Amino acid sequence: NPQEEHMTTPHSAIDWSGLSGKQIVFAHQSVGTNILSGVEQLARRDGITLPIQEQRGAPTGFGITHFNVGRNEDPLGKISDFSAAMDAGAARGADIALMKLCYIDFNTGTDAPEVAKAYISSLDRLTQKYPDTHFIAVTAPLAAVQTGPKAWIKRLLGKQPAQYVENAKRAEFNQLVREHYKSGGRLFDLARVEADGGGSHTVVDVAGREIEALDPTLTDDGGHLNERGELLAATEFLNVVGATPAK
Repeated sequence: NPQEEHMTTPHSAIDWSGLSGKQIVFAHQSVGTNILSGVEQLARRDGITLPIQEQRGAPTGFGITHFNVGRNEDPLGKISDFSAAMDAGAARGADIALMKLCYIDFNTGTDAPEVAKAYISSLDRLTQKYPDTHFIAVTAPLAAVQTGPKAWIKRLLGKQPAQYVENAKRAEFNQLVREHYKSGGRLFDLARVEADGGGSHTVVDVAGREIEALDPTLTDDGGHLNERGELLAATEFLNVVGATPAK
């Protein structure tokens, strides 16, 4: 069955036992919806029951509760909204909580170190305030870069093709988040999955630096994940969450 073969292509092995009984809170926007779609597909594939419920309040049982956090293009507002939701009760009973920014939250004018500082300080404050909840950081997702004749013309005109500078901003944020959370299993490195998931490390040159970009085989519109991308990201999500011990 070609469809079954397609479903088993991305990292097939998932330790579902690591998710047993855990209450997980996931705050996100559209790429998060892609990830949860992948989770549902993988659970169906493996015959696993994993409840997924949309709500901002305290989780009511085993599985994933999720909600749309803040407003796109306002990363600092999203960070504040996540913190407010946790303080309003979403942390109550949660074994694990994650908050993901979106690629759209980074543009050419974004102060990426400021966003990273706010994100890290918020997660660290929540970790101290709610010691029974594991807060896992998430790297910002990437976008596919513009290629072909349009990109070539822009370079001739001395301009960067679409998403080059924006990915550089995401990379600045991601580097700081990785440095802070790389030890202790507190990181879901979504950007690394997006750059490497197609089988090669997808990078572009921005002012002499190699910057990660979304592998074009994992997206149909340059930012959101297609089915293969969903399955890859969902596998990493489930394995990171499954490997995190319940407190």
